[in-house]
Amino acid sequence: MFGQGLLKGLSVTGRRMLGKTECDMYPYRKRVLPPKSRIFLSMRATPDGKALCNACLTCQQGCPDNVIRIEQDPEDRKRAVSFRVNSGRCTFCGICEENCPRHALTFTQDFERATFDKGTLTYALIADGTATGACVIVERTEPEHPASAEGGEDVG
Repeated sequence: MFGQGLLKGLSVTGRRMLGKTECDMYPYRKRVLPPKSRIFLSMRATPDGKALCNACLTCQQGCPDNVIRIEQDPEDRKRAVSFRVNSGRCTFCGICEENCPRHALTFTQDFERATFDKGTLTYALIADGTATGACVIVERTEPEHPASAEGGEDVG
C-alpha cells in the first residue's frame, strides 16, 4: 500500500513526541566523560610556567595528521620557541601523547571549546618560549623512570 512507510514514520514520531522526554540539563549538570576521553591536546608545565617540552620533535614526527608544529630555539635546541596544534585536523589518536619521552603532552576533557570558526581550532601551547594558558600545571618536573628506582643501571 502506498504511504505505509509514511504512516509508520509518523507513528514513531508521535510516540516520541507524546512520550517521556530525555534531557541532560547540560549547562547545569555536566556530563561525566570516560577517563580516557581525548578532546584537546594540552602541555604539562611547572608551577612557575615552564613547559616540560624539550623540543625533541618526537611528537611532530610521529603525528600521522601533521597537526603539530614545533619551532626550536636556534641557540638552545632543547627549548621550544613555539608549539602549535591544529586540532581541526587532529584525529585524536594519541600517538603524540604516548611517544613523548618527558610525558609533556596530555589530552584534556575540555569539550566546551566547540566553535563555528576553523581559525580558532589552531592554538599555541608554547609561545615565545613560555607555556600558554592551554597548559596544565603539574608539581613535579621530571616523570619518574622505572630504571631510576632500580639504581639507574642499564641492563643490556
